Formats: sequence, structure tokens, C-alpha cells
Amino acid sequence: MRHKDPYLPGAGFIVFLAASLLFLPWLGETLFYSKGEPREALVAVALLDSDNWILPLFYGSDIPYKPPFLAWLIAICAKMFNGGHVNEYIARLPSALAVISMTMAGYSWARKLNGLRFAMIYAFVTMCSFEVCRAGMACRLDMVLTALMVIPLYVMYNLHENGTRERFRPLKWLAVWLMLSCATLTKGPVGALLPCFAFGIYCLLRRDNFWLALVKMLGLAVSALILPGLWYWAALKQGGQPFADLMYEEVLGRLFGTMSYESHVQPFWYNFVTLISGLLPWTVMLLLGAATYRRYRRAPLKTPGLYCATIAATIVLFYCIPESKRSVYLLPAYPFITYGIACLFADENSKRISVVFSWIMAVIAVVAPVVFLVAYLSGDPRIPLGAMPWWGYITLTLCALTGIAWMYNRHTPVGHTMVIVWMIWVAYASAVMPAVLNPLSDKKLLPRLEQSPTETVYSYANGDKFYRCYSLDFYLNDKMRHIDSSSRLTDLPEGTLVVLPADTDTTGLHTNFNFEPLTERSADFRNRLMLAVRK
Repeated sequence: MRHKDPYLPGAGFIVFLAASLLFLPWLGETLFYSKGEPREALVAVALLDSDNWILPLFYGSDIPYKPPFLAWLIAICAKMFNGGHVNEYIARLPSALAVISMTMAGYSWARKLNGLRFAMIYAFVTMCSFEVCRAGMACRLDMVLTALMVIPLYVMYNLHENGTRERFRPLKWLAVWLMLSCATLTKGPVGALLPCFAFGIYCLLRRDNFWLALVKMLGLAVSALILPGLWYWAALKQGGQPFADLMYEEVLGRLFGTMSYESHVQPFWYNFVTLISGLLPWTVMLLLGAATYRRYRRAPLKTPGLYCATIAATIVLFYCIPESKRSVYLLPAYPFITYGIACLFADENSKRISVVFSWIMAVIAVVAPVVFLVAYLSGDPRIPLGAMPWWGYITLTLCALTGIAWMYNRHTPVGHTMVIVWMIWVAYASAVMPAVLNPLSDKKLLPRLEQSPTETVYSYANGDKFYRCYSLDFYLNDKMRHIDSSSRLTDLPEGTLVVLPADTDTTGLHTNFNFEPLTERSADFRNRLMLAVRK
């Protein structure tokens, strides 16, 4: 049963403002604390330093693992907003803009289908899912890729269902083609092939002509490879066979499990476990909603529901094929899964479980900030927390107040729930993330490494070609280089600094180097590092 839409002028602006306040203000507050983010940012740093927009080499000689679209976006943002300098905020900005764009596109799509109230619920549920929220605040290509896959799927649904009634039909197909081309330039052919494959399956379920659907989707997918193909050709001319080998391994080797090294190898069921955690806190609502299953088990899916179920199932099952599995691979499925969660909130028959869920979230919104503040103010050395920005106290207080407001008011449980969950994530991004994650960053090691009398700092790991200190290299402005042979170490000039794992075999090196501990935890490898100083 559809709920009567409220009169709410400026609803779209409210959704846009909520998404912007959730993602944009806090991007630079958390330092890089793992190898993934600085590795992506370093490509943009190398691009700007070398002015090579085709195949910039970072860490001295490393070929980027993925196509360059994210690096292009970071570099453009750096030139536009920060004088050509890449920092944490600039590096994460494309992901934040991508999730905001995807949220607004989903809001517009859902409003045409089910009205304003449903669209607002859908937008908040999507952007406040844990995996979406986390990816929107990270310098990783996954959120940019997701937006470039999901937004075309929204447009393609309208083009399919509305037929010739859809306005500006040729321009919208052109926009779909362009976004899928950019998706391919973000992570390879999967960016275009997977959306077209999923949409083709939906067309068959709608009993479209098989050959017509095949030709249309295959033609769209192949044509979306034209622009990326030009980049691959130019990059091949620059990178030669090493580039070709790397791209073959990353595109086909990862899919068929033939990579020369293990990369996130997980069992079949791993994807379903990550969905449970990635959909938090809405997973709790789904569990509560299981009680209403008997009411709906004989009800056929309406067209939008069938579409979302088809796209989500296709994406999840597709990523069950490769041995390499990560939670972020499933991100394109999240907007279509959250459509079902939004339906649960919007249905009048689910009002009772919405009230229960509101109480759960309200209690968390009140208790969690108090627990965190007690731990933060206690100064307990067993809980290593960094400094919290002054506005963190404000957002934590507002978080608790949203929970108290529900406990006092207890009207409109769905609206209260959306605000409470949104405020929990704002408090997390603005206060908890910087305090918890900044102590894990390697930026604190800069004062020691900047004492090097040479411009370059080296890394060494007994010939391990994959060992890189990306976090340190980013904060040293890409001035690190890797040495994979102990014989080359003795050729370094006096005073040169070499970063290496604490468990490295240093037999024969003590006559040429002094050794000292560097850190108990590396941001890149979660192990101890030591520093070798050339005598």
C-alpha cells in the first residue's frame, strides 16, 4: 500500500544537502592509514609531476594497476581546488562526488516510480549503508566505478519502460554510452560488460526479443570499449610488454584465478557474509522484516522490484565466480538491494517493525557517543586515540539528541530513523574516524625520514618486488624508490635511509648500515618496520 506523499518543497535539495554534509566536510580529517588509498593517490601525484596523462609511473618505476580515470579526476580536482597539490581531501573528493551523484540519480529515479516519500527513504537508505558510506569517503576507485555503472542502469530502465515517450532519448543513450566508457576507463571492461549483461537478463525476463536484446546490449558494451581502447593503445606504446602483462593479469587473471600471486582469495559464501555487514544498520531492519514474510511471499514483484532484484542478483552472483573477492566489488548491487529495504520502510504494514528499529537506532545514537567520549577523555593508553576536532563534540552531541528526540516524540518512526542513522554516520565521519584511525597512519614517521641527507628514501625487502611503502611514499611526495637486491644497498651514498621490515635478514649488512626501529605498525603491511642508515 502506497503511503500518501507529504507536501515538502525542496525535498531534492534536502537530500542533496544531507548527502553533501555526510561526505564532503570530513574528507581530509582522517589521514591515510592503509596502503590502498595512497596507492591510488600516488598515480595522480605522478601524473601531475610528470604531466603524463597516459601512463604515469609512480614509486619510480611502478605501472598503475588500473586504468587512469580516477587519477584523472584527482588530478583535475587538485588543479581546480588546491593549486595542483594532492592531499587526503582532494584524493577522496571524486569518491564523495560520485556517491552524491549516485544518490541524487537514485532519488530522481525512485521519485518518478513511487513518489517523493519513497524517494527520500530510498536515498537515505542507500547513502547510509555502511559499505556505501565507507567507499564514499575513501580514495579508491570503487565508488567512482559504482556510480558510473549504477546511474546508466537507472537511465536504461527509464528508456526501456517508457520507450519512445522518454524525452531526449538519443541524448540519454549517449550519456549511458559515455558513462559506461568512463567506467571501463576506471577498472577495465567489467565496467561496461557487467551492467549490459545484467540489463540484458532483465530484458529477457520481461520477454523482450532475445536477439534484439542481445544485439542492443552487446553493441552498447562493445561501443563503450572504443574510448578506453584508445587509452590502452597509447599506454601499450608507452609501457610495452610489461604493461600488457599487467593488464592481462589484472583483467583476465583476476577473473579466472590465474594470477601469479594470491589476491583476496575467498570462498563462495564470502560475498553473502559481506553483504550482511555492508548493509548495516539496515540488516537489522531486514531481520525484523522477516516476520512479515508471509504477507508478501505470494505477491508478484512489480516491475521496479523485478528490475532491482535482477540487477542485484546478477552482480552478486557474477562476483562469486572469481576466486578474488572483496566487499567493495559488490558495491554496484547495493542501490538495488536498498530499494527493497526502502519498500519495507515505506509499507504501512511494516509500521510496527519500523518503530522497533527506530528504538534500536535511538538507543545506539545516545549510548555510542557517550561510550566513545568516556574512552576518549579517559586517556587510557590501552585505547590509542588521536586528537578529535572540536566539531566532533558538536556532532556527537547532535547524534545523541536525535536519539533523545525520538524517545520523547515517538511520531513518524521512518522519518526519525532516517535522521538518526544519518546523524550516526556524520558523527562517525567527523569525530570517531579521525580519532581512531589517525594513530594508525605512517605520517608520524615523516620527521625522522625527512632528516635524510639525500632526496630519495629507499625500501628493501629481500627481493620482494611487491613490497612498497605507499603511505610513506605519498607523504614523501613520491620520493621513495625500491631496491630488490642487497648488493645494490652498498652502492648507496652515506646517510641514505632505507625502510625495511623488522624481520628482514640483515646478515652481512651491519658493516655498512646502522639499524634502528621505526614503527611497531606499518600502515601498509600491519607489521613492524625498521630503518637502515648507510654508514
